[in-house]
Amino acid sequence: MMSMTVVKEIPIDKIIIPEQRARASFTEEQHQELMASIKNYGFTVPILVQDNKDGTYTLIDGEHRTLIAKELGYEKIPAVIVEADTKKATMLNVLANTARGTQNPMDVAEALQRALEAGATEEELAAATGHTVQWVKIYLSLTKLPEVYQKALREGKLKIGHIKQALRLPDAQEAAAALDAALSLSWDVKTMKYYVDQRIAELQTVMMMGGEGEVGPPPTVEEAKIKVQYRKCTHCRRNVRIDQIYSTFVCRDCLMLLDYVVKNLGTGEQAMRLIYDAVNFYNTYKDKVQQLVPRQQFQYEAPQPQIRPYQQEYRPSTPQQSQPPRPQIPQQSQDRVSELEDRMNMLEQLVQRSHRVLLQRIEELSDAVKNIVSSSTSTQSRSPPPSQER
Repeated sequence: MMSMTVVKEIPIDKIIIPEQRARASFTEEQHQELMASIKNYGFTVPILVQDNKDGTYTLIDGEHRTLIAKELGYEKIPAVIVEADTKKATMLNVLANTARGTQNPMDVAEALQRALEAGATEEELAAATGHTVQWVKIYLSLTKLPEVYQKALREGKLKIGHIKQALRLPDAQEAAAALDAALSLSWDVKTMKYYVDQRIAELQTVMMMGGEGEVGPPPTVEEAKIKVQYRKCTHCRRNVRIDQIYSTFVCRDCLMLLDYVVKNLGTGEQAMRLIYDAVNFYNTYKDKVQQLVPRQQFQYEAPQPQIRPYQQEYRPSTPQQSQPPRPQIPQQSQDRVSELEDRMNMLEQLVQRSHRVLLQRIEELSDAVKNIVSSSTSTQSRSPPPSQER
């Protein structure tokens, strides 16, 4: 016969607290914290009582909460009312205090299993431990694990989080391979979750492309070790070692710029090389321009003398005095000067041409970014507002 579970508010003065019962110990600090929680938020977890059929109730779990309710002046308290015999009520009482203590997960799982065998329902166990029914199901599943994993849970080498992640995998073989890798490589729960996420994604991809017959065996410990050493970059989508992955806050504009650079210039390494080359070229270009500007400033051509009117009057010719001959520049030096001037002219033309190309490229990049921003803004303006329903 299945027992019925009822939750309602009952008078505190009708609750009988047995003398012989398991009790959890609380420090003064824990007492004050629980009192503040009940005072501010009420009772989030009801107490557990047995109906005596005479208007009174025997307390199974929740003595501390009941005493605090009396201290705060409550007249009634929410309670889960169960139909239980003495054996079942005693088991629920022991179980409630065991599950709330510092025992390892296997002790809690075995206590849950004993209470279930004594006739308690999963709902009653959830109320007794202050957890959800799903929590009870997960702990009950620990009793069905192979002995090697139960031993690891007792010794603290595995945590309940490892088991939760392994149970997400599609079959027992995959789950066992994941737990073996976690034990051998001393994974924390976060690493275990990452491995399971990657493995599920791989299995889904294989199923979509090749069907069930193409699914290979689970990764070995060494393969799993390599798998968790890399992460996928959110921008270039490359697999990068975990020690080269950085998580920072990025604003929308910078995110769009990063995506645009990666999309148009390639992956991170290729884009960096191209940007570095462009910056080096630009710096070289600026240096050359600075060298050319002084040269152009100090080039001097003597102005042609202007003939004034009074200088055009007739003057008697005078014998011209002989002037000393100008020194002759060696032909080799003249050729060298001409060669340098030609090279300088070619360099000036190259710099001017490069400058025009660089400006044109900058204008193209600017127009592209503006188009992206405008298209994104227009898309957001056209999209309907998100629904407020949850």
